[in-house]
Amino acid sequence: MKTWMSKLKQENIIIPFLTTIVVGLIAHFPVMINNFPNADTMGSLYFDQNMVTSGRWFLTVACGISSYFDLKWVNGVLSLLYLALSAVVLVKFFEVKSKTVMGIISALLVTFPAVCATFAYMYTADGYFLALWFAFLAVYLTKKYKKIGWLFGGILLSFSMGTYQAYLAAAILLCLFDLILSCAQNEKVRDILLRGVRFLVMGVLGGGLYFVILKICLKAQGKVLDTYQGINTMGKISLSSLPGMIANAYQDFLGFARNGKIFVLNGFSLAAVVLLFGVALLAVLMIMAHTKAIKKWYQSLLIVLFVLLIPLGANIILLISAEAFYHLLMRLQWGLFPIFALVCVEKGLSTEEGKVKGIAYLAGLAGALLFVWQFILSDNIAYFNMNERYEKTYAYCLRLADRIEQTEGYHVGMPVMMIGVLDEDKYPVTDITGAVTERIFGTTGDMLIYKAEQYQAFMSHYLNVSLNVITDAETIVDIYHSDAYREMDSFPAKDSVKVVDGILYIKTEPPEKAK
Repeated sequence: MKTWMSKLKQENIIIPFLTTIVVGLIAHFPVMINNFPNADTMGSLYFDQNMVTSGRWFLTVACGISSYFDLKWVNGVLSLLYLALSAVVLVKFFEVKSKTVMGIISALLVTFPAVCATFAYMYTADGYFLALWFAFLAVYLTKKYKKIGWLFGGILLSFSMGTYQAYLAAAILLCLFDLILSCAQNEKVRDILLRGVRFLVMGVLGGGLYFVILKICLKAQGKVLDTYQGINTMGKISLSSLPGMIANAYQDFLGFARNGKIFVLNGFSLAAVVLLFGVALLAVLMIMAHTKAIKKWYQSLLIVLFVLLIPLGANIILLISAEAFYHLLMRLQWGLFPIFALVCVEKGLSTEEGKVKGIAYLAGLAGALLFVWQFILSDNIAYFNMNERYEKTYAYCLRLADRIEQTEGYHVGMPVMMIGVLDEDKYPVTDITGAVTERIFGTTGDMLIYKAEQYQAFMSHYLNVSLNVITDAETIVDIYHSDAYREMDSFPAKDSVKVVDGILYIKTEPPEKAK
């Protein structure tokens, strides 16, 4: 125990761990102590997280640690714990020496807006961040333990993918960043390539083990993969479609880098980009000059090769499932770019003497700190809108519930026909955060529900109103195209709620959509 306590007190453990917890609370405390649900939350207030049909065979175990209830505080604390452990792994993986850099790396990780987007789905956030820790740990063990690390790394990677497949991209980027830095530091090419092979073996083992366990779980439960996000096509790649998928991965990478609205939102964030990444490029050149790697063409060639692989690594899901919709929850790996840039700044400038080099080092740190502050602001603006969205939804449903109960012929338990989409002419957009939250998936918009089943859950849990909504698709289509429904105006019009043949019709969507 004394040995373990001594190790835990080491700077490269205690600093990133505590910094992640403290900065994480500063950035995400609102979502941890308030009720900020979203549309998916309505069906997941209690959910066993058995997502094997989505390929996530370990998610039910990962989330089971905190129970299957949507416990904001408990899930949030566990999430910060897993993120803190992930920060420790990053610091040790990159062999960071500076205490300041250790702290900033941790702050960058925990404040990146993809973390905020994941917290929008708090009922599953703790499981996802456990998967992130597994992904980082898989790469770290593979690098640290040459003989057997790849084996344990492969096992951990399979459990990471079995919880959330998207973090495979984070593991790949870490591998590529390590190889790039090794080339810049002029390590022996043989050592670099052997480490690359170990990374590759770890990845193949992890992916193979993931698929084997997935097949076993599907077979045991008598289920098949879902069509959502094209998960049922996972791993089915034809040679004819591969060039198009690769081109799509590069296009998506460049598109998000240009229009992602995560790194650049205003002048301050633009200054952060210029300072941090500009200084990082200078630092890499100085590392190569100091180690004389810049004189060896094959080191430069390897760096170019690894850099060209970055878009494929970052978008690996598009190669696994070409139909995937790549939202921000699946882009947490982008948070590794400013982290790697800061690592390069530390490696290239922190130990160099000279006034100019010292100023460049401080400029790099300033850029990273600007990023942290901008991320914190983006996160809290997103939480601000989540609160606004909940209040608007509550007010809307309260009015709708009152109208329902006042409708002639209505009684509790009668079938209810509704679609749920709002008429934007009657309810124009009032969200003032769109310019910031546009890409922070799960936090945007004016209303948090848009389907009949979500109205049913929201009214049941928050208004104590029971709606027996019709879920049979054929019945819904028949009523939707009926004259009685088409002639109705949308809520809050007088004829937007009425009883027809023993069924309560509720029309919320624009009338023209029913024509």
